[in-house]
This record gives sequence, structure tokens and C-alpha cells, in this order.
Amino acid sequence: MQKAYKVLLFAVFALLAFGGSSKAGTNVITDQSGARIVVEKPFKRIISLYGAHTENLFSLGLDKEIIGVSPDEAFPPQTMHKPVFSYHDDVEKFIAAKPDLVLVRPMITLGYPNFVKALQDAGITVVSLQPTTIEDVYAYWKDLGILTGREPRAEAMTRKFKAGLQKIGAIVSTIPQAKRKRVYFDSIHSKFMTFSASSITMFALESAGGINVATDAGAVKGTNIADYGKEHILSRAKEIDVYLGQNGAMNHASVEQIKEEAGFQIIKAVREGHIHIVDEKIVSRPTMRLLDGIYEIGRFLYPNKFNDVTALAKVPTLSRAQFAEMLCKMSNIPLKTPSYRKDILDRSAGKHKYGDFKDVDYAGDDYKFIETAVYRGIFPNIQNSDFFPDRPITRRDFTYGLFVNFDFPDVKKTVALKDVKDTDPFFQQISTAVGLGLMNTTPEGLFMPDGTVSGEEAFRIISKAKRAAVQATN
Repeated sequence: MQKAYKVLLFAVFALLAFGGSSKAGTNVITDQSGARIVVEKPFKRIISLYGAHTENLFSLGLDKEIIGVSPDEAFPPQTMHKPVFSYHDDVEKFIAAKPDLVLVRPMITLGYPNFVKALQDAGITVVSLQPTTIEDVYAYWKDLGILTGREPRAEAMTRKFKAGLQKIGAIVSTIPQAKRKRVYFDSIHSKFMTFSASSITMFALESAGGINVATDAGAVKGTNIADYGKEHILSRAKEIDVYLGQNGAMNHASVEQIKEEAGFQIIKAVREGHIHIVDEKIVSRPTMRLLDGIYEIGRFLYPNKFNDVTALAKVPTLSRAQFAEMLCKMSNIPLKTPSYRKDILDRSAGKHKYGDFKDVDYAGDDYKFIETAVYRGIFPNIQNSDFFPDRPITRRDFTYGLFVNFDFPDVKKTVALKDVKDTDPFFQQISTAVGLGLMNTTPEGLFMPDGTVSGEEAFRIISKAKRAAVQATN
């Protein structure tokens, strides 16, 4: 009897030590369909049928292990080079690719059970995951790490994300509670739906310092969407300082549509012009880009706080990446997020495609300002392969960027410059910038188009440019 008791104790210890598995070196996870997946070794041939899964797999340092992605994926850039699979495809296409793991989300397991069963009958492991709260996100990243043998990377993702939250929290902490913005966040405008109070999206809003006015919204079972209704929205009309709309596959609302909605003119945010649209891919998906979404919401709510360029103004020589960031912040330009795959592939040949820069780190912070500035046309002569982010911004390119970004008044008299000929492609812009007093010349009348710009000088010039543009419209 005593011997049997000792054997039982050992078995219990082994079960706890190996994460609920009966074998050393194995792990067990339970997905959202309730399936128990025993991971004896990392999966090496993965097809992902949800964009968030794919982003996170790349964040875990995977690449060759990802052998297929869903049709609409466009981020990170490596995604564009992967074969495309869909749950509408014939199962034989999947079997021929020989995956050992297909990652899906509950929408697929519930809506296409025959597809899932056919994969499983072929010996392919199917895992359904989609977190709904921020705590779920951390557990989800851990599960992905277990499935792929990248548990340390998963832990590092969580640490990096929490560090990003702390940086944003430091900004938000400077905003008095009494001055926090009250926000209604649209999820599906046509149905007057918002998000559940515990959703990832509302976590993003609150992390950016926003106050959710729809905490009483009733969540739709199994989703992060919540019913609210037009009458309920209008009953809060006086409270809503900012009206946010999510733009994505299920919601194509625009500022104009929200503004013109019958009865919405009584809403404080609509009446005062505080309507903003944010891409669902950065506020509703459980990826590292949620930090970008929180930051973007912060820029909508508190532009003076989230667009601070004090550190950039102290830079002795401004780089091209820093110029992109400074101009985007000082002009409060909405961040560009990549369109879906088809939109990118349909762009005319020779034009820059999101993610094409080989010298830009798309896992870092600079890329969002660089791509935003490039898509706005702020940089001339862009090649698809390189952006040269660390090169100093030249005075010539700086001036070009100003003219793309701002509408200036005409200058009647052309300024003669000794080192800029009238054959220079940017002669008119440079001459106008000098004529308006935005850019200085040397006592000898030299513009020095290939010279550099300091952060302090850039701040001063952009501030003048903003004032000149306002005067031009008055």
C-alpha cells in the first residue's frame, strides 16, 4: 500500500512538472474549441488562416516554418512572399502542402466544421485560437510559443509589449483625470455596435487615456463586439468628446458617413469635428502592433502629448527617419497601415509598395512614420529597395517635403540663389521657401541644398510652415 502511494505521488509530480503531459519534454494546450493538443515537439510546417496568427509567428522569429497564409494578409512584409490558402479551398490543396499544423480561429471552427474535420482526418493538427482580453493575449502568445518551440521568444514579446505600455502610460499619467476624453468607439457603424468593455480594443482605448462611455454595452456571445443602438448613442450625445470609428472588413465607416448620420449632429464630438477613423488591424488584433494602435488613439485624443518632438528637436543632425517622424507628429498625420494583399499587389509597377524597404526594421518603431511619410509623397525619388533611414535629410529634400505636406501662399518675386539653378527640379520649391522666410541662406546668398538640418532648425521651419499654410487658407 505504501509503495502504491509513493508511485501515485510520483505520477502527480510528473504531471505537474510537465504541464499536464505524461511524457517528459511535452506540453499540453487547450484551444478555444476545447481540443487538448499535446505538443511533443515543435510544429515545423504551419499554415496560418488568420492575420494575427501570422504576425505573431513572425514576431516569434519564424519564417521558413510558415508555409501558407490567408488571402488578405499584408504584414509583416515577408507575408507577401508566402503561398495563399483559404478555408474555401479544397482540402486537397492543404494536404498536398503537407502541413503539420493549421492555425485557425473560432469563426472557422464554428462556421466550417467539415473543413476542420477533413484536415484532422488527414492527420493534420488544427488549433483554434483567438484571445478576447489582454490577459488572454499574453496566454495566447505563450501557447503559440509552446506550439512552435519558441517559448522564450513568447515571453520576450510579452515583456516588450508591457515595456511599450509603460512608455505610453508615462505620457497618459501627465494628463489630469478631469481632462481625460470621453469616447464612443464604433465597431460596426451600420448596426450601431461598439466593443465589449473587456475587449482588446477597449483596453487600447483606455491605455491611451480615453474613457469608454459605453461600459454598459451588452457583448455579443463569443465575440468582442457589443450591441448598443442608435438611441443609446444619442442619449450620451453630450458626454462624447471624441467619436472613434474602426475601419476594417466588417466596418467601412468614414468620417463623412458618421457626420451625416441622421440625428448625430447633436453629438458633441460630431458637432465639434472630433471624429477619427482607426484601422482595425492595429486596435483589434492581438499582435505587437496593438502598441501602434494605442499610440494612434492617443494622438487623436491628446495630440499635444503624443506628438511631442522635444527629443527630436535636440538632435544635432536630423536623419531621414527622424524627419519623417517629426513631420508626421507636428502635422498630426494619421499613421498609414498596410492595405490588404490585393490592394498592395494592384498598385502600379514602379511605385513603392508598403514593406518593400530592405533597410527599414518593420519590427521597430520608425517604420510607421517612414511608411506614412512615403505614402504621403513627402520624400522624392523613392526606390522600392532602400530608404536610407540613417542618412541625414538634405535641405533640398526637406524643402520638398514641406511643399508636399503644406499648401503655401504664392510668392510673387522669385529669389535668386547662387547655388540653386533654375534648372534644378526643386528650384521653385526652394525659391518659395526662402521667399516665405521658411528657409535661410548664407550671407553670400547660398542655400546649400545638400547641407544638413538640425532638429532645432527643423522644428523652427516646420512651425513657420504650419503658420504660413494657415495664413494661405484664411
